[in-house]
Amino acid sequence: MIHPRYSDTFFFGAIISFLLGILVRSEIIIPFSVLSFVLISAFSFCVFLWNTHRVYALFVLLFSVFFMLGIVRFDMKYLRQQEQIMSFGGSDSYEGVVVGEPEYKSNYQRLVVRVDSTPKPTRILVSTDRYPEFETGDRVMVRGEIENPENFITEAGKEFNYVEYLSNKNIVFTMSFAEISLIQAHESRHLQRFLINLKYSFLSAIQRVIKEPEGGLLGGILLGAKDGLDEETEQKFINTGTIHIVVLSGYNITIVSEAIVRNLERFMPERIALSFGAFGILVFALLTGAGTTTIRATVMGLLGLLARVTKRNYDILRALFLAGFLMVFTNPFALVYDISFQLSFIATLGLVLVTPLVEKWKFVTFFPKRFGIQEIFASTLATQITVLPFLLYKIGTLSIIAPLANILVLPLIPLSMGVGFLAGLVEALTHLGSNPISWISYGLLHYTIQIVNFLASFSWSAIVLPSVPILVVGLIYGLLAIWVINSNLCVFKK
Repeated sequence: MIHPRYSDTFFFGAIISFLLGILVRSEIIIPFSVLSFVLISAFSFCVFLWNTHRVYALFVLLFSVFFMLGIVRFDMKYLRQQEQIMSFGGSDSYEGVVVGEPEYKSNYQRLVVRVDSTPKPTRILVSTDRYPEFETGDRVMVRGEIENPENFITEAGKEFNYVEYLSNKNIVFTMSFAEISLIQAHESRHLQRFLINLKYSFLSAIQRVIKEPEGGLLGGILLGAKDGLDEETEQKFINTGTIHIVVLSGYNITIVSEAIVRNLERFMPERIALSFGAFGILVFALLTGAGTTTIRATVMGLLGLLARVTKRNYDILRALFLAGFLMVFTNPFALVYDISFQLSFIATLGLVLVTPLVEKWKFVTFFPKRFGIQEIFASTLATQITVLPFLLYKIGTLSIIAPLANILVLPLIPLSMGVGFLAGLVEALTHLGSNPISWISYGLLHYTIQIVNFLASFSWSAIVLPSVPILVVGLIYGLLAIWVINSNLCVFKK
C-alpha cells in the first residue's frame, strides 16, 4: 500500500517514465536483451533496498517498468505499420473505403482511402481531380502509382518531417494524380460521416451569408476548416502570432467556453454555468466532425475550462496528465510526430500553471476586467510564454508583434464566434440570405482581418531564426519549471 504522501510522486513519475520511454525509443532502437537487463537490474536493486529504503526501491522498480512499457508500446505501433508496408504492393489498382474527412482544394481533392484488398488494411493519402467529389464512407477503386512520402523544406528553411506526420495518421503511402471510380456510395453509414456532412452543411450556410475572406476566417475559428484562408492570409496570421485562433486547439475552445461561463455566472450558479460551458464544448466537437484532433482539443479545452473556472489547478493537472497518458497510449506516435497534440498539451499546461502567475503581474492588472479582457490577455500571454520555445524549435518563426496583435484581436474572438454561429444557424434553418446578424458577424471578422493585415505589413513583424538546439529548448523549459515550482504552483511541491 502506497502512503498518500507518495501517491502523487508515483502517479506523475509513472506517466513521465512512460512518456520518456516512447521519446527514447523514437530516437534509437533498443534490443530486447537490453530491456531485459534493465528490468532485471531494477528488480535486483529493489530487492537490495527493500528492508532499508522501501520507498526508493518502489520508485526505481515502478519507473523502470513504465519506462519499458513506453518502449514496448512504441514498438508495437511501429511493427504493425511495418507489417502493412511489407504486405503492400504488386498492383496499380486498389479497392477501399474513404475514411476521415476529405480535403477539398480549388483544383484537386485529397482523400484518405483505407485499402482492404490487401492482407493488411492500409491507409493511402490519395490526390485526385476536384470533381466528382467523394465523401466519407464511399467505397472506391483507386488507380495510380504508389509512392513513399518524402520530407520537404518549408519557407522558413526548416525540414518538415512529412513521413512522421503521415505516420501519426496511420498513413504509410501516397498516390498522386490518381484515377478514382465510385463502387458504392455511402457504403459505411456511420456517425462520423453524418457529423462531417453536418459540418459542411453549416460551412455552406456561412459561405452564403458572409463573403471571403471573412467567411473563411469564421470557418477556421468556428469549425476548424483546414482550407478556410488562402496561403497569403494564413501567413499573415502566422507572422502576427494569431494563427492559434484559426486552427482547432484546446486553447481556442477554452477561450470560448470560458467566455460563456463567465457571462452566465452573472445570472446563475457557477456549477450550472460550468455545465453550459461544457455542453458548448461538446456541441462544438460534434459540429467539427468529432475527429481525433477534435476529440483531443475537446478534452484539453474541458480541462482548461475546469482549471480556469474552479481554480483547482492541482486536481486539473493530474487529470491533464492522465488524459495525455491515455491519448499517447492509444497512439504513441502522437507524442513525437503530432505537433497538434504537443502544442495542445503544452498550451493547456500553460493555462493551468502559468496563467495564475501572469495574472499577478502589474501591467496585466491595468487591463479592464469587463468582458473578461484581463483574463483573456493573461491566459493568452501565459500560453504564448509556454509554447514559444517549442515553436521556435519546430517552426523557427518568432513573431515580434504577437503580444500587440493578440491584445487587439482576442477580446472579440468569443463574440465573433458566437455571432457567427448564430448567423450560420439562422441561414441553415431559414435560407433568408444576408441578415442583420450576418452583417454584425462580418464586421467583427473584418476588423480582425484588417488588424492582422496592418500589423503583418511591417517588415519586422516576424523574423526567421536559425535552428534552435533541443538542449536550449530544454534549458528554457527547465528555467520555466523552476519559476513555477518556486511559486508553489507545481504539483511536486505541495
